[in-house]
Amino acid sequence: MAEHHTSLEDEAPTKRPTRGATRLRQLLIRRARGEKTHVDINVDTGMPSGRYTNVFKSYLGMLARERISILTPYFDHVTEVDREMIWQDLLLTFDIPNVATLK
Repeated sequence: MAEHHTSLEDEAPTKRPTRGATRLRQLLIRRARGEKTHVDINVDTGMPSGRYTNVFKSYLGMLARERISILTPYFDHVTEVDREMIWQDLLLTFDIPNVATLK
């Protein structure tokens, strides 16, 4: 009987899937042209809705990762300056109706 020995060196290492960068190319192209992407926000729940809901959520997540430390335990601990920077960026990028009632 022939024995088959396999070692870890014989096997190719498997690569774990990783998340790629969030590009949001179309959103950034529209923003560069001065166009805003429309998103509806439910005033009562604060939840986005409509065609660009996922784009809005992705962009907001990207902003949060860029501007808020991962060590910040709660959004209540984010400085007012950082909150205002994120809000202004959202207003430049998205057409959000009823903006006054959201803030």
